[in-house]
Amino acid sequence: MLYTLIQGTFHVVGYSPDGDSMMFRAANAALWDKIDTENRDSFNDKLKAEGGAMQLRLQGIDALETHYTAEPITVPPDLKLKERPDIVKPVPSGYKQPVEIGKQATEAFMRFVGVQKSQWKTFGKNTWLEKVSQGQQDGKDVWLTKKQTENLPGYIIASETERNGRPLAWVFAGTPTLPDGSGVTKDQLAALLDRSVNYHLLKLGLVYPYFFMTLPGKLRDKLLEAVKQAQTAAKKPGKPPAGLTKVPNVWVNDQTLQGTKISTFKQITDEMEICPYLFRKLIKSHYAKDMNDYMEALRAGTPFACTPNPDNINFTRFFTDGNPWVFVVSDQDFVRLDDVVTIQDGVLKMSHPISEIVFLS
Repeated sequence: MLYTLIQGTFHVVGYSPDGDSMMFRAANAALWDKIDTENRDSFNDKLKAEGGAMQLRLQGIDALETHYTAEPITVPPDLKLKERPDIVKPVPSGYKQPVEIGKQATEAFMRFVGVQKSQWKTFGKNTWLEKVSQGQQDGKDVWLTKKQTENLPGYIIASETERNGRPLAWVFAGTPTLPDGSGVTKDQLAALLDRSVNYHLLKLGLVYPYFFMTLPGKLRDKLLEAVKQAQTAAKKPGKPPAGLTKVPNVWVNDQTLQGTKISTFKQITDEMEICPYLFRKLIKSHYAKDMNDYMEALRAGTPFACTPNPDNINFTRFFTDGNPWVFVVSDQDFVRLDDVVTIQDGVLKMSHPISEIVFLS
């Protein structure tokens, strides 16, 4: 399989980048046609809507969620007629993990591509970059406030999109040694990976590894080199840097291998770091339970109440709504998710680190 190298510019003003996602505008828009996608029309519509920019999803990594929305559950037409103003429907959006390390990952990503300073703006549940500076002129920061006015050159290497239509990309800053549009082999890409932001963020311990079966073993092994460096650093964490309450390394703070007690919703949103995959499953499980109770209340005409961040978090649908097959690299075995993740008496525990797990779907 060949990957495609695409030169262009990165863009953050007016958007909400995070540690594994950023907008990118190709210098040659025709090269997007080389990226495999299940819905080309939808892909092109997104490009048009953003003036040729496309949101990337970085390959092989998973940053702490800074603004997560679960897939909405549709209320059947017959129940829609029974919706009442005194019952508030559960919402799938507005969820986040503890902010410190996720913010550090975002800032490190932006510095990697050339952003020196940034200012965010929040309105309601929405947060975006209001302005950024790439440097100074006459001793003063030059601030950019309009979308796609930044000059943040770089390139991506990609071959396909993920299920939400975002190109799964290896991201690099600066000018490539290969021509724009070049086909890149697996071996060539492996030799370049330690220059990518994907590798860089893993090495810093600011993101978790996130491997799928479509990721070749040679590339996974290269990323694991970075993971091991971060895990080694976590054994002697030292003190948090000035202005932080935690050491910015996920392997210092994640306790799922030992088992971590989760008794309140606030713990996973404001206090403890767990790998984002588990966080998303917890949110989806909780939201699905709330929606089920909401629809039952509509059917029965009984009261119903929910809050976005309740005291108690519901685990009952964690595996019911998805128990995928995974491959455990260290065991060289295929197992179900509930063979490596357990929830018992409110204790969430993993038998293997997420770096050893390859998701099959």
